[in-house]
Amino acid sequence: MSLCALLLALAFVGVSGCILSQPRPSGMPQGDQYAFLDHHTYYGGTLVGGKCPMAPINFSTYHFDTDTGILEGVVPFEVNDSLTLIYGESTSLSGDYGTGSSGMVSGGYALPYTSGNMTINGFTSDGTLYITYSNQTIALESGKQWTDITTGTDRTDACTINWTAADTITYYGNYQKSSIKKAAIYE
Repeated sequence: MSLCALLLALAFVGVSGCILSQPRPSGMPQGDQYAFLDHHTYYGGTLVGGKCPMAPINFSTYHFDTDTGILEGVVPFEVNDSLTLIYGESTSLSGDYGTGSSGMVSGGYALPYTSGNMTINGFTSDGTLYITYSNQTIALESGKQWTDITTGTDRTDACTINWTAADTITYYGNYQKSSIKKAAIYE
């Protein structure tokens, strides 16, 4: 390889390295930030007849403080420059439907990102987040929330319960990765 070809190859590697380190497109969180999207489903119930055992759950692995932007808990993924978003998913039970809550977070490094029936498609230049959830397209600006409330009745041989489910998706916006506080996991 001639000296000229070697210098040209080194120059190309240097230029391509600069291209890769440029900021992300407008509207997306930058390298030191992540977008936080939280999906919470709340189930409440009222016993209509019979006797049902209450379902207890109690294993939420994260807490997000909206005032400070601190996310604390079990973060089972790497927090690095490629991390684009954190998706929290939790469930709460109350009344005759059960008690307690459970939840966990996952990390997305590329868009679109899919978890269950939720797909996070991308951001517009003004920061609006587009998602697809249960075959619906939802656009959320930072700090905005989408809610769907459904009702129904569960009947078993033992009991009948009227229930209400509030399905809430909140896009909190962009936060500093340095505000993520990983909890220690003990085995």
